[in-house]
Amino acid sequence: MNIGLITKNPELTEDLITNIPEYEIIRYGNIESLVKGNCHLYIVDFDEIGSPDSTQFYLSRLRKKIHDMPVILVLRVNTVSELDSKWFFDDFILYPFRKGEVKARLIRLLADLPVEEEEISIGNLRINLKEYALYVSDEKVDLTYKEFELMRLFLQNRGVVFSRQDLLGRIWGMEYIGGTRTVDVHIRRLRSKIGDEFSAIIETVRNVGYKCRE
Repeated sequence: MNIGLITKNPELTEDLITNIPEYEIIRYGNIESLVKGNCHLYIVDFDEIGSPDSTQFYLSRLRKKIHDMPVILVLRVNTVSELDSKWFFDDFILYPFRKGEVKARLIRLLADLPVEEEEISIGNLRINLKEYALYVSDEKVDLTYKEFELMRLFLQNRGVVFSRQDLLGRIWGMEYIGGTRTVDVHIRRLRSKIGDEFSAIIETVRNVGYKCRE
């Protein structure tokens, strides 16, 4: 499996390679250089972010690119107190690394990864992740990028309730300056394009958001 590492620190990079030689490490200097789909998990050097105030914005930009791939933050002892549980990350680890800890954390997170599927279907609706296409009764439906990402998120997480703010953060990113109403607009457009079948699949959770029926 490939592990993405976002850092400009060559010493940290070498230490990580030494600690997990069984994994292929792909180092990126910044989020912009990420290639979507190249890695199964991402490790982010907290020192690259700049300040705690900008962390959620930074991680939101990362999530916009990698979606639900796990994220591990690398902290130093003096930055642990700045950690916020509301940030978009799955785990953290202290640097310098302790023997065996990096591998143990990777194994735990990677074990929870869903099996990658080329197609997901429910009823006569299916999405092809390889083609980036959605079909209803074998007829292709023309969706925008964000509409497709919403459908994928719902179908891959059946029964999970997403608030409008959750959906904004995952699909649009924290840098989006519009209100949560844009989520309702996109859901309405999806239902219009797909018809009654979509209304039955995606449920509105009153005063909260949306979920895909199980």
